[in-house]
Amino acid sequence: MQSAWRDVVELLKQYREVRTEYWLNENLFTFSWWILLVTTAGIFIVWLIILDKKRIFEIVTYGFFVTAVGVIGDAIGVSLMLWHYPNTLLPVSQIAEVHTIQMPIIYMLVYQYFHTWKSFIIASTINAFVFAFILEPLLVWLQIYELHGWKHIYSFFPYILIGIVFKFVVNKFKKLDRYYES
Repeated sequence: MQSAWRDVVELLKQYREVRTEYWLNENLFTFSWWILLVTTAGIFIVWLIILDKKRIFEIVTYGFFVTAVGVIGDAIGVSLMLWHYPNTLLPVSQIAEVHTIQMPIIYMLVYQYFHTWKSFIIASTINAFVFAFILEPLLVWLQIYELHGWKHIYSFFPYILIGIVFKFVVNKFKKLDRYYES
């Protein structure tokens, strides 16, 4: 077992070296890299400006749930080789800028602006459609996202569920908070 684990560690070291070399020579400062940098910084700045500061804790809590699921789901997909990211902002195998900044901010905006369940579900469905059928194909075209046995339709329902489940969870937390305040 130990020798097999050492083999795994050695392969991971080789992967890191090759990945870093690839990132430095083939990825850094490319058009795709600049797109990721500008969109990540831009969406973050816009979000800071339009964020409802009175509800910041609630909205950011929702965003952290979305981030956690996005990062975990992405790690599973990359590990199972369902998809990969040939171009990233940082020299890592996952696309941290999308799952820790861009995607959560878009979800937080939906959460912030659509208060009733009906409007929220409609907005979440539209959001899922845009993510699965417009943004994912755009990322493929930009050579940022590469599918291996995954189809965009597979992303559609999880994108909806992420929004709805965490709105439900945050609403429950808010009720508990009010209950324990009184």
